[in-house]
Amino acid sequence: MSFRSVLFTPATKLDRLPRALAASPDWVALDLEDGVPPSEKDISRQKLKEFSQRQFDGNGHRLGLRINALSTAAGIRDMAAMLDWPHWPDLLILPKVESAIQIRQIVALAEGRGPVPVLLITLETALGVENAAAIARAAPAGSVIGYGSADHMAETGGDMGAASLAWARGRIVNAAAAAGLPALDGVWLQFRDIDGLLNEARLVKSMGFAGKIAIHPDQIEPIHSVFSPSDAEIETARAMIAAFDAAGGRATSFRGKMIDAPVLERARRIIQTQKRSKT
Repeated sequence: MSFRSVLFTPATKLDRLPRALAASPDWVALDLEDGVPPSEKDISRQKLKEFSQRQFDGNGHRLGLRINALSTAAGIRDMAAMLDWPHWPDLLILPKVESAIQIRQIVALAEGRGPVPVLLITLETALGVENAAAIARAAPAGSVIGYGSADHMAETGGDMGAASLAWARGRIVNAAAAAGLPALDGVWLQFRDIDGLLNEARLVKSMGFAGKIAIHPDQIEPIHSVFSPSDAEIETARAMIAAFDAAGGRATSFRGKMIDAPVLERARRIIQTQKRSKT
């Protein structure tokens, strides 16, 4: 399952959904949290209940939902409302998660309805980032760990520059990897600055992130261009694996460089990423 991109669109404006889907992100997420003012959350829940009659049908696209933080009254109301919905989305986004207990609670509620949706768990507070490892370990298989950089920096007082975000990004991607889960970086807010988006995407890819969260359809193609392996990367990875296999699984020279098991793991990951991007 590919997670190069998740594109948010407000749950109050379902007329925007076709455009979001047309951008072909890996996932589109209807947003009940930041995209909906408090005065409109109740009517949004009702609209989503009606929408859920159609099994959250994204016309062949993957469609998810971001609820409000489970530590808020709005989040509790979201979950209470969802218990009456005929169908849940395939992806449930949990914002501002701060403890493993919150993950266990949502899993318990979801299990009563059948298979647990894929969970995208975003860490957006100082406490959430501090508890990243425990939260990732509590997440069910197939989950994804995301970084809500804008909210985190608003709390810490840092800016959105690479230096300010480096520590939290490293902590989150390491916690996700230790739990065997992919990690998604947060949004690039200057949505008309595509060069800036590309530069940031390349940076976080080099750190180990699998993709980025998007806020505008125009961001999807640039994000995919970075997080999808190029033809040259795929060819090199396949040749490297073949050379290693021909050497009987021992460290060997490949195009002037020494390759061993850790290097081969990265090559295999490139092949796996390419396969997931096609599903």
